[in-house]
Amino acid sequence: MARVKTRVSIEQRMAGYAVLAVLCALAVWLGVRQASFNPAVIVAMNAPKGKGHVTPGAGAQAATAALFPDVAGYSALGPIETYDPETLSDKIDGKAELYLPAGFKEMSCRSFDLAGAGAAVVHVEVFVYDMDTPPGAFAVFSGQRRPGSDNVALGDNAYATQNALFFTKGSHYMEIVASAAPPELQPALETFATALLAALPTEALEKDESALFPTEGLKADTVRLSASDTFGLEGFNAVYTAEYRLESGEATAFLAARGTPEEAAAQAKTYLAFLTANGYLELPAAGKTEGGGKPTAAATAPDSSGALRLFGLDTSFEVVFVSGRVLAGVHDAASREAALDLAARLSASLASASGEKTP
Repeated sequence: MARVKTRVSIEQRMAGYAVLAVLCALAVWLGVRQASFNPAVIVAMNAPKGKGHVTPGAGAQAATAALFPDVAGYSALGPIETYDPETLSDKIDGKAELYLPAGFKEMSCRSFDLAGAGAAVVHVEVFVYDMDTPPGAFAVFSGQRRPGSDNVALGDNAYATQNALFFTKGSHYMEIVASAAPPELQPALETFATALLAALPTEALEKDESALFPTEGLKADTVRLSASDTFGLEGFNAVYTAEYRLESGEATAFLAARGTPEEAAAQAKTYLAFLTANGYLELPAAGKTEGGGKPTAAATAPDSSGALRLFGLDTSFEVVFVSGRVLAGVHDAASREAALDLAARLSASLASASGEKTP
């Protein structure tokens, strides 16, 4: 088939030239704009990835940043980074929810090369958290404690793993974590920890409520402070727990000091409602289970007299009572006997601490 030539009019040629002129002008404009690109955008595009967001200007001003000591053998790999409650998750993604309810204020961290630890290169990262109060520091310390770790004589609370140290002093919680675990590592980490502890302020000691737990049957290193939503109950905050192994079975004791006996009783009522909403029924707290009457749903809260109330669901048993301004009890006991045994020990311990007689 013969190709048909299409005649282009002068008007069409002029329109085409106009379009080309506009495109050329646009290209020139884009070139000028790129030459004067926003510096802030350039910085954002070239920022190192995976470093987290550092609070602007906080590295030199933050109280935790000023605590880092100069220790022989440790060579800093970069500046101190500081994070606040809004930016903490940038650094410890997935763990911030442990720190924030416990009163977290700020955290500073720094990376080092450690010489003389028996390995070619050992990288060490040091974290210093200001948790505002000693209980806040203990909450994150106990919440992150690893089973089977070894206690060490550092600070108020301290334990070691093969490649790290974790410890508290007053309202500060600290971690020193190495990339490897040569035999000479622990003394080198403890040297840095000792220097860091010396830089921390000395704070007035607060009453240690965890000392209210009875010691017999207590499993080592299981005392913890739950900052929020203990046992899944929203608002059940600042609760100490401790795990026990008794002849009658295993169980967990808990206690929570409140401002007044009335406040403790009110939260006990909330906890009872939580139990019954999850299927627990009240059982006789005295005598044998056989012929002891039908289980009932909880209706009222314990008063401050220390009367024990027992609840059960299948093979899980709970006890709730109030001793003065302390809400206390037993959680998820393996048997009725274990629940009542541990509750009686805990009640006696609380009464002894307050100078009262056990009911």
